[in-house]
Amino acid sequence: MVRCLAAVALVAAVAVSAGCRGKSAETSGETAVKPEAVNLMTEAKLLRLYKGEGYYRAEVVNPWDTASMLGAYLLVERGVEPDSVPEGAFTRIDVPLERSLVYSSVHAGIIDEMGAAGAVAGVADGEYFKKSPYRERIAGGGIVNVGSSMSPSMEAVVALSPDAILLSPFENAGHGVIERAGVPVVECADYMEATPKGRAEWVRFFGLLYGRGAEADSIYSVVRDSYDGLSEKVAHSGERPLVLTEMLTDGYWFVPGGASYMARLIQDAGASYPWCNDGSAGSLQLDFSSVYAKAADADYWLIRTYGHDMSLDDLRSVYLLNSQFKAFKDGNVFVANTAEVPLFEEFPFHPEKLLMEYASIFHPEVTGENLRYFKRAKGY
Repeated sequence: MVRCLAAVALVAAVAVSAGCRGKSAETSGETAVKPEAVNLMTEAKLLRLYKGEGYYRAEVVNPWDTASMLGAYLLVERGVEPDSVPEGAFTRIDVPLERSLVYSSVHAGIIDEMGAAGAVAGVADGEYFKKSPYRERIAGGGIVNVGSSMSPSMEAVVALSPDAILLSPFENAGHGVIERAGVPVVECADYMEATPKGRAEWVRFFGLLYGRGAEADSIYSVVRDSYDGLSEKVAHSGERPLVLTEMLTDGYWFVPGGASYMARLIQDAGASYPWCNDGSAGSLQLDFSSVYAKAADADYWLIRTYGHDMSLDDLRSVYLLNSQFKAFKDGNVFVANTAEVPLFEEFPFHPEKLLMEYASIFHPEVTGENLRYFKRAKGY
């Protein structure tokens, strides 16, 4: 009986002790479970960014299998060692980058805009870097051209000794010889984002890589606010003209899918898109009759060319039935010669500029006709 009473007393004491400890933790503000990390990205779907103690953690989602990751990175301030780092497989990158190898002129452009062009020590496909300061530095040897992005010179990469390589991934494709270089490879999947603001928000990641976080946040804030303001403005313009894009090439007509970046941009510019109900984020490969059935009455026709300004006569000579589209008959064909205008260099991180371009074509009564990339095709 005595042993039973002693046991009961012991259980009671343990319970009271546990209760006291629980109360002490509650009153001291301690929590047993750490709060869940908050993804700092708001529009991008293929990039997750988290702030830790002494580092940033970045995860790049695989666009072709969103249940997996293309890359996971710990961005750690150069010369500083965090007290602790998260568990898991991460590639550590000391930031800010000082000698990076950049494959894309688009990424180099936003790096320059943030004020970090001096940290670009090498490029691939140097002939496509046409803007200052890269053109001059490549010509003068200040920036090393490692050759083709598809098969760069391993010797040039090793001699460059970059602290990171920024490149765009492709489905079911590796990175060739550079995978043996032992250099962190940053998978820049921004081009696969389905929305204009989603792609533009990647600038915040590049800002952290180059120690220009404040500048990057400022750039994105201006882009976001300008884009939203203009989109809201044209949304109340009333008419929503039908818009056709691209042209028949080698028997096929590739148009943006209804869930694509360009389809979204056209609709945000206050227009209608023939394939808006299609769920594809990529391009649709169609024949002429399929396009004509959906877009014969298109009010505007947008075409991108390289090297020449296509006229209506050129368009008719390429394929006689092109002249049967309403936009052709009305003279509302607009052409962007991308060899002469910086369309591809600018719109990825400044979609508000292309949105303004489209809105100026579709709704000049709202924005005025202030064209930067496109020209009305001659011949009407």
